Amino acid sequence: MTETSVSAISDAIGGDRRQMRRRAARALVALLLVAIVAVLGIVWFADSERDRLTAEWEIRLGLVADSRKAAVEDWLNERRGEVLRLAANRTVQFHLVDLADPELAREETDSSRLYIEGLMTSEAERGGYLSPRGQVATAGHDTSAQGGLILLDASNNIVAQTPGAPDPTSLLPDSLRPGQVRVSPPFAAGDGTAMIALFSAISAPEGSTDGGIGLLVAIRPLGDDFFHRLEQPGDTTSGAETFLTDFNDSHIRYLSPLDDGAAPLTRQIPASMAERAAVALQGMPAGSGSFVGYAGDEVLAVSRQIIGTGWTLIRQIPSDQALSGGIRRIWLISGTLLLALLLAAATVVAVWRHAISDRLADAASNLSVALKESDRLSRLLRNVADAVPNGITAVDREEKVLFGNRAAFDHIGIPANEAEGMPLINLLGPGGSAPLHAANAMVREGHQTMRYVDDHGAGANRSVIQRIHVPLDDDGVLIVAENLTEIVVEREARAAQLDALVNVLVDLIDARDQFAAYHSHRVARLSRRMAEAMKLPRPQIVAAETAARLMNLGKLRIDPAILTKTEGLTPDELAEVRDSILHSADLVEGIPFDGPVVETLRQMQERLDGSGRPNGVSGDNLLVPAQIVSLANAYVALISERAHRAARTPEQALEQLWPEAEKTWRRTVIAALVQANDAAAEAESGGDN
Repeated sequence: MTETSVSAISDAIGGDRRQMRRRAARALVALLLVAIVAVLGIVWFADSERDRLTAEWEIRLGLVADSRKAAVEDWLNERRGEVLRLAANRTVQFHLVDLADPELAREETDSSRLYIEGLMTSEAERGGYLSPRGQVATAGHDTSAQGGLILLDASNNIVAQTPGAPDPTSLLPDSLRPGQVRVSPPFAAGDGTAMIALFSAISAPEGSTDGGIGLLVAIRPLGDDFFHRLEQPGDTTSGAETFLTDFNDSHIRYLSPLDDGAAPLTRQIPASMAERAAVALQGMPAGSGSFVGYAGDEVLAVSRQIIGTGWTLIRQIPSDQALSGGIRRIWLISGTLLLALLLAAATVVAVWRHAISDRLADAASNLSVALKESDRLSRLLRNVADAVPNGITAVDREEKVLFGNRAAFDHIGIPANEAEGMPLINLLGPGGSAPLHAANAMVREGHQTMRYVDDHGAGANRSVIQRIHVPLDDDGVLIVAENLTEIVVEREARAAQLDALVNVLVDLIDARDQFAAYHSHRVARLSRRMAEAMKLPRPQIVAAETAARLMNLGKLRIDPAILTKTEGLTPDELAEVRDSILHSADLVEGIPFDGPVVETLRQMQERLDGSGRPNGVSGDNLLVPAQIVSLANAYVALISERAHRAARTPEQALEQLWPEAEKTWRRTVIAALVQANDAAAEAESGGDN
């Protein structure tokens, strides 16, 4: 409000007291509108901050859930492999064929049956299905917690079994194809021990009848070797826990031990309204959200489906424990802003009430002061809004501007105060206003905040804008726009520069060794294909490819005569070559890569069994990208010609690498190499055709 308008209102007071009150009321309404916009901004800030904290926790929980899901699936795959190996045993197959021959006396099959029972007992002891020999159940001893292996014929009659094996009749599946392993839902033995059963149909040997001729049943207790896989190595998060569940139409069942002391399979809760969110979480292969946990408290959780089972892995943490620090900060900031707003509003109301008092003699002077104060506060609030770099615009149901700061209209050259009351289409044109109208319509219909990024144009005309549409009362909408163009362009440029630098270094390295030319490029391409075959997250895929390209950077410190030496290397020379990878990690340690590139280089010579170098890292502590690059490097080296030997064929290289499964490299990583190698061969074959 200008000085001229203040004088005009003061003059009007002398002629008409009622007109003065109406104008003062309109000024108060304008101030209240500004206050409402400010309050909505505070509420939006609090909601967005809570959403950000929740999203951060869901990412942290999801990383652990993905790791534990892989560990559980690895354990199940090991069990499936044991059952399939025994089901494919030729002695077992021919024994079932002999039993089906009515002309063959039973005495003639006794020797093979005794051999099969001995084989099954040995496999069961090694695989943890029953106690070692000398500890099997005896008469009068409780065998309810003991598993075992049972061989059935085509009529489900028991042909052979390990000592003390339980009766599998109630567990048998309806149908099963040969080569397929089915895992039963966990069940409780007589003493409460959690157990599972695995079933594999036995196919007829070559030359015999087609189809399944029997069934192998493996019943195994779920002990610490299984449940420890739910524990994340090095996890120190207080209150967080990971457990397994399954779900039917009426109950959620907890399959693993819980932090409150509940044993596996002893906790079961109905899927009442309080647990509906948990039920929804169960049904998604990778879900996340906030719901009521088994202890009745609100928790943040993510879920992952275990492939080949009806199990769901859930990683959760109490909401109040996860968000307590952030919520206190949100309340502190929001409370401070609200207090300041209330104080300003109280000041305006006090001035206004005094201005319309019955003392008409002082009304003109007092109201003039109040209006000036109101104008000052309005300018202050507008200055605060104009200082914000993000564009802020409030529109009514007819898409007319109620309020806007300077950043919202600077790009079209219209002052914010002149834009108020104008339709968006008049300010931005049909092309610029259409996306805003569409987003506002969706917000009004769903009464939910909407967030999206508008990335259009190219080169100097590129624009990346993030917009947030917040519903207001009376179908109004608050639009907050943030320009991310410089940030996005700078990030993409930095990534391109880093990639160019890596290419220069790789070319420089490969040029020093005629026998290893393009070795880094080949390893990098193979590493990327392997990482994609394993469906790793993008940062790990990029880390594997980048580490492969940089792994030979340390060879700059090696005498070229060693790299091109035609006879065998001495121990000292071999150690110098091996240490070059660690030198590579030292040289790039200060470069800000997006993924674990340096850590991958440092672990390339580590082994899965802990016998590697330099730190003896083993098991789950080994980075998957490090395993991928290590194996890809070994494979490319084997199929490449070197100064001291000829190149091997891909088949010879794979035959040499497979025995190192679960010793040097994970079996899944070697399988990814085979898959990537087959895909590359198929692509080359298609290209030739």
